[in-house]
Amino acid sequence: MNIDLTNFHKISPEKQKTVINAGFRCFGENGYKKTSVADIAEAAGISKASLFQYFGTKKNMYLFLYDFAGKETANRAEEGTDDYFECAEKYIRSLAEVSHEYPNLFDFLVLQTQRTDYAEVEALPEVADAVCQLNVDLLYAKVDWSRFKDGFDADTVQNMFNWLTSGCIAQLSATMPQEQVYNEIFRYLRLLKSALYRTEFLGGE
Repeated sequence: MNIDLTNFHKISPEKQKTVINAGFRCFGENGYKKTSVADIAEAAGISKASLFQYFGTKKNMYLFLYDFAGKETANRAEEGTDDYFECAEKYIRSLAEVSHEYPNLFDFLVLQTQRTDYAEVEALPEVADAVCQLNVDLLYAKVDWSRFKDGFDADTVQNMFNWLTSGCIAQLSATMPQEQVYNEIFRYLRLLKSALYRTEFLGGE
């Protein structure tokens, strides 16, 4: 992601957090197309000119937020193990931690699960791929894929995880608080482990 964030990094961490939360909130509530720079600036308590100084364009800020959410989550997760589902739970716990610190992130995540903005932000798929690769490198590098039953390779399993998390966030967010949504994801992960792992790797489960 080639965005010059020099001016943004010059402001205090507290102010950075305020701007980030404002972006998550506005994009999460209204989507990319309906959100204006003026909306974000007002929510952050800054001028439009300042926001342009920080990010250059609305698209750049959107890409920054997507990249920030993914990297912040991955970097806070504990080191991965050889058990895929332990790694997946570490990721969700890290995501929950980031969501507590950036309360408006959850609305932004709901928007991403609906995939409504991908066609409107040209570079988003590239940023998404980079974030996914970061997660693979940091969390899943040690996974023992032989624990899975035949037919479940790394790509298949990761697709199932992505569909599970995005589906829970998209479908349950309207009726459950964030914490319960994450708990539901944990529950489904445990069910998947029982269904997909070879018997000898389930222990007493």
